[in-house]
Amino acid sequence: MAPIPISDIPTLTDLYSSQEIQPSNDTLPNATSKYNTQISLIRTDITTLAIDAIVNAANDSLLGGGGVDGAIHRAAGPNLLRDCRELDGCDTGDAKITDAYRLPCKKVIHAVGPIYGSASARRAGGHGKLLASCYTRSLDLAAQGGCKSIAFSALSTGVYGYPSGEAAETAIAAVKGWLEEDEGRAGKMERVVFCSFLEKDERAYGRWIPKFFPPASTENAREEGEAAQEKTSEAVPLSTTAEGNSEVPVLPDVPTKEPSEDLQPDGQPEAKKAKRDEGTGTNDKL
Repeated sequence: MAPIPISDIPTLTDLYSSQEIQPSNDTLPNATSKYNTQISLIRTDITTLAIDAIVNAANDSLLGGGGVDGAIHRAAGPNLLRDCRELDGCDTGDAKITDAYRLPCKKVIHAVGPIYGSASARRAGGHGKLLASCYTRSLDLAAQGGCKSIAFSALSTGVYGYPSGEAAETAIAAVKGWLEEDEGRAGKMERVVFCSFLEKDERAYGRWIPKFFPPASTENAREEGEAAQEKTSEAVPLSTTAEGNSEVPVLPDVPTKEPSEDLQPDGQPEAKKAKRDEGTGTNDKL
């Protein structure tokens, strides 16, 4: 497959315009469209992306494995393995960076995601904390290395057992938080790409991204509605009783729709998760 340049990777603005992703009916309170031209969603082989950095779903040895990890090592060639041997492994929740060699990208960032529900993850503060750290540490390394674009694989959603919906929510929240933490730094990161290889991961991101990053028109409509509601509340804060006393507060309408459940992964191998013991599976694919 020919390398895919950054100009051919659609942004959220492009995807909303083409209706390839749809707005959500339940955007989060802190949702924003501010970064929609900086964020992309694509389903393809991450080894084909001709951008500054791609993030590998590595194991703690950094010596390669199956899945995305193995594909990246095969495409990069033996020099990548040589560099990884010199890094002396990597802790779960952390990341390390190398050159990309034969890959069309410039750098490979090796992030070690957690095994879902493992005892070691619980001791370290929870698998959610560790997975989020993979994304923020990778962004830190990319920024420090002068990378202006970065693509993430769906970390920990393979045999490490992380449900795709939960992983996507954590990843998107971590990236959004990193961008909002330092606007100057965020302005230098021209593109953050969520790159899925499996359909289950693509669907998960397609569901969660609109909750965090709605189209600009949806965000404006929500803000205008909130402003109008606040203005009305200030003008008539309480309804009046028959005796003329302002005692009964004006309450919002009762919700008529049940909240949707989190997306569950398709065909998630529960048996594999049950067999994963703490400290095992170092060379398994992620």
